[in-house]
Amino acid sequence: MSMSKTQEESFDLHEDVIVKILCRLPVKSLIRFTCVSKRWRSIIISDPQFGKSHLQLASQQGSLCQKVLICIYPTDKTVEGRIPNRFEDNMPWFPSRFQSLEGYSSVNNLTFPSEEKSQRVMASCNGLVLLGESYKSYFKNLSIWNPSTGFFRKIPAPSFGVEMTKSTEEKKNCSFLYHGFGQVSSTDDYKLVFTKPALGDFVEVHVFSLRANVWKVIKSPSSLTGWIDGQGAVSNGAIHWVNYPTGGKIEPTMVAFDLAEEEFRQVPLPVFNQNEDDTHVTCVRTHVLLGGCLGVWSADPYGYRTFWVMREYDVPESWVKLIQLGRDDLPDEFTSCPSWEPSFVTEGGTVMIKLLGKERRFITEDGTVYMIKLPGKNELVWIDCHQEENTVCRAHYRLEEVPECTIFDITVYDETLVSVPE
Repeated sequence: MSMSKTQEESFDLHEDVIVKILCRLPVKSLIRFTCVSKRWRSIIISDPQFGKSHLQLASQQGSLCQKVLICIYPTDKTVEGRIPNRFEDNMPWFPSRFQSLEGYSSVNNLTFPSEEKSQRVMASCNGLVLLGESYKSYFKNLSIWNPSTGFFRKIPAPSFGVEMTKSTEEKKNCSFLYHGFGQVSSTDDYKLVFTKPALGDFVEVHVFSLRANVWKVIKSPSSLTGWIDGQGAVSNGAIHWVNYPTGGKIEPTMVAFDLAEEEFRQVPLPVFNQNEDDTHVTCVRTHVLLGGCLGVWSADPYGYRTFWVMREYDVPESWVKLIQLGRDDLPDEFTSCPSWEPSFVTEGGTVMIKLLGKERRFITEDGTVYMIKLPGKNELVWIDCHQEENTVCRAHYRLEEVPECTIFDITVYDETLVSVPE
């Protein structure tokens, strides 16, 4: 027996009830439900408040789905023994390709919603990915992208984006940009941060607010006196970098840029050489464990990688050694790989490792030295590490059909509906 129109209408739900129900569903299901109606599509894809509410609820329930974003992009070819300037040498350039990896083998090819060609993944926060075109030591064509929804927003050119037209000497002063991307929860704002090396007693910081849609430049007293580690790690409302002072055997330090206060502070590093015989670390990199805690991994001259986690933020005594790996601890598949680099580590002891190719040293006409990573195995490996147990290779993922003279970056991102329209 068919229902009357009045009976059918009695089954309709108010929109606020529908929104509350939708907020509790996974992103993958919600993307499918955008076909239900134009209104549903508008709520799911285009409503920033819905995306924010969905993220908050998923974070509280621990139901965020984390994926690996793979960016395959071109690297420089050599031209007569030097690094080319593709803008001057008029060289062909391959477009970047993006893949989303869920689990160990579920791969989706993503459509990038822009005509920009050689985009790199630079950072991610709450499902938003910072992209930019890199050339030597600076970036241009910055944008924010949500791979889950297709949301895309171009970032206006910053003041350091004019280096292309500057003299060689001016380019040197504009190079070595180090970056980060994070959220200011108190104001619901997202900020991009780029730093330059300290000139005298000050470091120049370029900050972009997505909420205000403006760049500003801050000259801040800082201990950034040497080489620092590219992409920063976001934890506790600050972006963290490892700073290597120039000259001598000075130990590295960690600096944090508070996104709300827009000020630098120092954060203690672990005591790397504790219980060891004069073994100095050769590099330290920041990372954030899948779980939110700030961490670092260090390498020593003997090829060991040691992972540390700060259980209580900004408390030196709370650093804990989580895992230590040497080449002998790795599966046999690593023996033919020139070098490897951990990409992320979980609290449970699972490490995702990126197998790297060899590095080649180039000297430009002005005497600047660059190290270029050449294509390697193009492979990701997951291994399980537990105290006093042998490591176990859990899974491999090999990128197929990667063009010659390309390399790949990876970043972990949360599957969300977040958008930050102008």
